[in-house]
Amino acid sequence: MKHFIIVVLLCISTFGISQNATTERTITTYGSVVIESNELLYKTDVTLSLENNYYAENPCTTLEELKEKYFKEVKNRGVDITKFVQDDMAYSATGYRNDGTTLHFETKDKEEMLSVVQIKMAQVMPSYVQVKNIISKDEVKKLAKEAIEEARKNAELLAEVSGEKIDKIHSINSYDLDGNSYWRSPSSGPSYLRLTVIYALKD
Repeated sequence: MKHFIIVVLLCISTFGISQNATTERTITTYGSVVIESNELLYKTDVTLSLENNYYAENPCTTLEELKEKYFKEVKNRGVDITKFVQDDMAYSATGYRNDGTTLHFETKDKEEMLSVVQIKMAQVMPSYVQVKNIISKDEVKKLAKEAIEEARKNAELLAEVSGEKIDKIHSINSYDLDGNSYWRSPSSGPSYLRLTVIYALKD
């Protein structure tokens, strides 16, 4: 008897949820705006490895010797060596058998990044460069407001052609509110702040 009552209650609850879901009419639209900022952050990885010494003249035989040689060239180019972060774990994931390390480098100075990636040295392998926008919370709020306005225009257009009228916002979400979190190639297009907005339809 107890089990029967539980089953009945579950059925009633499920029916109630279904009723709410079917009576709620909504329309889903999207709004996006270009993220424009005057401040950019660049990053790259530089691999130092004793693995690649076959074609080098007087190759380094120890990692410390290679690091000293590399950082000497970095200093000669006016680059701040304190911006490099050594990551031995990342190097171990490359599969190289000989000693080496990976250096992470970040800077807001484009010319400084160019100085790093243009270093041509045996046993030193620069990686590709990535870039991202640096924007403040106030800028994020401004962009989000503009994206919502675009989403509403899209919703009004869809509602009009379908013979409906939109009401208030039912729900809204975005994965781009932290505009600083997305890296991209310098040659790629701009970054966007995107919102998904669901509007309730008027009865």
